[in-house]
Amino acid sequence: MGFRHTRRTAFGLACCLALSLLAGCAYTQSPFARTASNVGSGFAAASYTLALLHHDHLTAAYARSSFVNFQSELQGVDQQLPSQQGAPDSQTIQRLLTLYHQAMRAVNAPCLASTCDWGSQIAQLDRASRAFLEAAGT
Repeated sequence: MGFRHTRRTAFGLACCLALSLLAGCAYTQSPFARTASNVGSGFAAASYTLALLHHDHLTAAYARSSFVNFQSELQGVDQQLPSQQGAPDSQTIQRLLTLYHQAMRAVNAPCLASTCDWGSQIAQLDRASRAFLEAAGT
């Protein structure tokens, strides 16, 4: 792939992430819903980044630096989520936290080589993304 195509793909990814994060900032959302929406969008962006890398649309260096940003954005959410205004019942929170921890393993140690099971990491990230976006009502 050419550098120009990679830049266009990276720009598109950044725009999608920014729009997703902005959509989660509606004034009518509770703090929990905003956080859940942001987490769901972050996991979706991580999944998409990993897929683009393994389909040769991004460089490993770009993906690596993206995952540093995802780590920064998503770190510590498990500590904040249960006590936020608008949080659902404890059973739902526990399910979200289980999915969060599974997805964070992929965020913290993304499979950037073709020799590891990157498909299962994408599946984990997608499951967590869907659950958080559903919990947010988006």
